[in-house]
Amino acid sequence: MVKKNKYLIPGLAIGVIGIAALVYFQVKPVSEKSYKIRKGNLEVVVNCKGEVRGEKYTDINLPDIICDEELHIYQYKLADVIVEGKAVKKGDYIAKLDDSQIMTNMRNFMQEKEKVDSDLRDAVLDSAVNLSQRRESINNAKLDLEYLKIDLEQSKYESEAYQRKTQMNYQKAEIEVDKITRNYLLEKNRQKLRVTRHKDRVAEYQVKISKYQAALNSTTITTPEDGIVMFAKDRNGKAYGKDSQIDIWRPSVATLPDMSIAITETFIREIDISKIEVNDSVRITIDALPDKIFWGKVIKIANVGEDHKDFDMKVFRVVIRFERSDKEMKPGMNANSDIVIASYQDKLLVPLKAIFSKDGKQIVYLKKGGSIIEHEIEVVAENDQYGVVEQNIQEGNVVLLYQPEEFKREIEKVAAAK
Repeated sequence: MVKKNKYLIPGLAIGVIGIAALVYFQVKPVSEKSYKIRKGNLEVVVNCKGEVRGEKYTDINLPDIICDEELHIYQYKLADVIVEGKAVKKGDYIAKLDDSQIMTNMRNFMQEKEKVDSDLRDAVLDSAVNLSQRRESINNAKLDLEYLKIDLEQSKYESEAYQRKTQMNYQKAEIEVDKITRNYLLEKNRQKLRVTRHKDRVAEYQVKISKYQAALNSTTITTPEDGIVMFAKDRNGKAYGKDSQIDIWRPSVATLPDMSIAITETFIREIDISKIEVNDSVRITIDALPDKIFWGKVIKIANVGEDHKDFDMKVFRVVIRFERSDKEMKPGMNANSDIVIASYQDKLLVPLKAIFSKDGKQIVYLKKGGSIIEHEIEVVAENDQYGVVEQNIQEGNVVLLYQPEEFKREIEKVAAAK
């Protein structure tokens, strides 16, 4: 009995090894250098990346007074910001603008206003002195006229020549009174205009100083309603943070997205944009939710291409709307989108590695028996791994995943002959 067991164990081991080898070669009927044609499903997709956000959102912009060009400040630095993605209530603090430039400009205008205030005081004083002197001159001229009037009345007892002289002096004095009075009125109007100009300058500076004071009081940014804060992005696509610069012509500081309807915005290269149409289906995965697959549709395709730092060619902005949102979905999550531009079911699939080009034709190398033949095919669609072939090939055919050496030499001979 012991003797039988002695030979039984090695026999069983050899049998197991033999069965394993047989199963291995039956399961793997072709080598890694060939492929047996079979039917399957194929999707042609355009892959792109973007971020999840709400289709509807509330903008949080720089206050209007901050963006007033009369302040002569065209860019503001964020001195402080809260953490992006934080849930906030209406009126909560989210950011603080650096107010140093506002303070500097306001001080400069206040110094200038002191000068125009002084000019106004001088103008008012000069006007008072000047007009007072002219009024005194009018009074003196009128007094002289009264004296000459008395002389004129008394001249009736004198000679005719003296009467004529007295009358001429009186008329001359009347003309002088009229002249001094007119000059006084002209000077009064001139001084009034001068004082008014100075008053206008003072008022102008006061308005500007008031604007700076209002801007100074508006450097704290708060939320207009409840939500989750997502900061806007600069021209390079980077989200605003501490020390970021915000232009007054791009005043968006942050948004409060409404995630009840979610979208993702992405960019498609110009060589792929013609393949995409509005309402194309999109399969979406989110890095932060790896166990979930979402579906959506293309809802908008930009008409004009633009430059983007992450691409070496023009790209087009494409907006994709999720068919449904998810409570775990948060704004700013990275989304990978496969835009399905074609779908084929139960079609013959050929690996792209097995497809070669010769004289403008698509060919494969078939294994038939012990020989290899060159066979022309037509690929009607492809993704990054397989092509769909509808004619000239059959299920079960075996194709090579490389170009045999003899066919390479044949091509080389043809090329040499040319």
